[in-house]
Amino acid sequence: MSARQSPARAADRPWPAETRVWGLTGGIASGKSSAARVFERHGIVVIDADRLIRELSMPGGRAHEAIVKRFGTADRAALRKIVFADASARRDLEAILHPLVREESLTRVHEALARARAEAAARGEAFRPPVDILYEAALLVETGRYRDFDGLIVLQAPRELRAQRLMSRDGIAREQADAMIRAQASDEERQSAATAILPNSGDPAALEREVDALVSRIFPR
Repeated sequence: MSARQSPARAADRPWPAETRVWGLTGGIASGKSSAARVFERHGIVVIDADRLIRELSMPGGRAHEAIVKRFGTADRAALRKIVFADASARRDLEAILHPLVREESLTRVHEALARARAEAAARGEAFRPPVDILYEAALLVETGRYRDFDGLIVLQAPRELRAQRLMSRDGIAREQADAMIRAQASDEERQSAATAILPNSGDPAALEREVDALVSRIFPR
């Protein structure tokens, strides 16, 4: 694990002042969800962008109608094949989803802040900010959204390990796994935007130790 000083908070930072919001990103199949679960055990609120996308895309979700109109389907597996084979299709899907994800994520941050205030009041204690929040998402560097956060944690996993995970998880061929990896920012691009690098060799215990050490540095109380 390596870390550098977090960037100064921007005046136009979208989050409430009483929060400390960091991004967590990494290449596809790098283990972001596994790392996020360890952060949660430290009491850090995790907002999962992929979960927000699923909710927005399902029938009745705010993005469902627009996705079906553009692609003829909102099935996640079908959409994945379409957008990883066609860059213009990927941009169209992002144009539909990203503004809505921004809105929903801001709502979730405000909800987390309200819960923290209510919990402090229920204990008869004064509210002590900041509320620590981790925003887990795949494309923070590609979209430039990493600049919205108080810092960016980049999960680094070997490319071969990620390809093997994709083939096993999604039942796809190596060629498609490699194409999905190439469609995202490179490890070097993510690293250049990172405030902290979180290595993941595939060993859960090692990842937990790395997260434990990082939490003590970037989320001090």
